[in-house]
Amino acid sequence: MKNRVNNAKSIIIRWMIVLLLLLSIFVVLLMKARPIVISYAQSQAKSQMIYAFDEAVKTAMLSLDYAYNDLAVVTRKDDNTVSSIEIDYKRLNVLRSEISQKISETLNKRTDNILNIPIGTLLGNEYTTGYGPKIKFKMKFSQIPVLDFKSNFTSAGINSIFHQIIIKADLTGSIIMLGADKSFSVSLTAIAAQTVISGAVPDSFTNVNETPNSNVADDIFNFSQ
Repeated sequence: MKNRVNNAKSIIIRWMIVLLLLLSIFVVLLMKARPIVISYAQSQAKSQMIYAFDEAVKTAMLSLDYAYNDLAVVTRKDDNTVSSIEIDYKRLNVLRSEISQKISETLNKRTDNILNIPIGTLLGNEYTTGYGPKIKFKMKFSQIPVLDFKSNFTSAGINSIFHQIIIKADLTGSIIMLGADKSFSVSLTAIAAQTVISGAVPDSFTNVNETPNSNVADDIFNFSQ
C-alpha cells in the first residue's frame, strides 16, 4: 500500500517538474518573441497607415477637385514681376478635414488585427525564419492623424519657379498586445497642387503665418522688392 502511495506521489512530482519545465520554456520563448511580434505588428500597422493616407488623399482630391489656382493666388506687378503668392488656407482646412476624416474611417474599420507568425520566426534564428506552423496573435492599434501643409519652391529655369503645396501627415499609433504598449509614428507627404510660375521672380520671400501658434496653412509669401 505504501509503495503504491509513494509511486503515485513520485508520478505527480515528475509531472509537476515536466509542467514547470514546459512553463519555463514557454515564458522564455514568450519574452524572446515579444520584440519580434511587436516589430511585425508595427510593420503591419505602418503599412495600413500608409495605405489609409494614400487612399484619403486620392479620395479627397477627387472629391474636392482642387487645382493649383483654387489653393493659391499669384499676384503680379505691372511689369509681370511676381510680387506675392497667397495660399487659400480656408480651402486647405477643408482639404485637411476631408483627409483626416478619411484616414480615421479607413483605420477604424480595421481596429482588430490578427498576426500570423511562424514559430521558426519567433525563435529569432535566420535558418528557421518563415518555417513552422503559424501562431496567431491579436493586435489592436490606435491612431491620431495630424495634418499640415507647407510650400516648396525650386528653380525651374530662367525667370521661373516651381511651386508645390505639400500635404504633411504625422500619424502616431500604439500597439497593444502581449501585455506590451509600444508607440510609433509615421511621417508621410503628398502633393496637393503644383505649378510652374513664369515671369521675373525676386531672390527671396517672407513666409507670414496668421498667428504665431496657428495650425492652419495660412501662408502668404511676400516676395522682396
